[in-house]
Amino acid sequence: MVKELEVNILRPFGPRILHGKIPQDYVDELNNECDSILADEQKRKDFDESHELVGHVSEELRCDMHNPKLKKFGGFLCDLAKCLHNEFLKEKKVNQVEPDQLAIHTAWFVRSFEYDYNPTHIHTGGTFSCVAYLKVPDSISTVNKRNTKEKYATEGYIDFIYGTSSVVTSGNICCLPVVGDIYIFPSHLYHTVYPFYGDGERRSFSANMSLTLGNKDG
Repeated sequence: MVKELEVNILRPFGPRILHGKIPQDYVDELNNECDSILADEQKRKDFDESHELVGHVSEELRCDMHNPKLKKFGGFLCDLAKCLHNEFLKEKKVNQVEPDQLAIHTAWFVRSFEYDYNPTHIHTGGTFSCVAYLKVPDSISTVNKRNTKEKYATEGYIDFIYGTSSVVTSGNICCLPVVGDIYIFPSHLYHTVYPFYGDGERRSFSANMSLTLGNKDG
């Protein structure tokens, strides 16, 4: 006689990562904003943040989130960040007022091409960070094009790293970039981006942000 066994898999340790999808309208708005910076030579120089950020990439450009065209996308980011934060509170049964506003401290576009990479790093100046993919070349896929042996693909992937891998314990999660995908994660979480090989641009949007309580009296 076979007995059914009911179990719960607990996940008490380690940071959580939200994985979601951005509506195509927002992807288009972000790409248009980046393209408008690239089309203006002076603005391109003024918005260049490459010297201040850790990426070994072709270009990193500041994104002005005060632009009225990006207001709805800012609200969308707030809703996603609240989902991640509030899910944690409910799971831990923490009785706490849920934050309802998002302060976006810094935001920027990352433009990567063949051989570009981002070394392992964390973010500062906020409690949450995000990455959203706006363009992904065909050379980045689930197939390892760099090595003829049957090795898993990592070219152009983002790798989130935490702790040490051991029995029933994973120290990292490696994610294929897909246009429209967004990841929100604690800013202290180490992550890296591997180089890719081939033509095309890998373009992403990133931001550092914090959830806050709104002014109920105002």
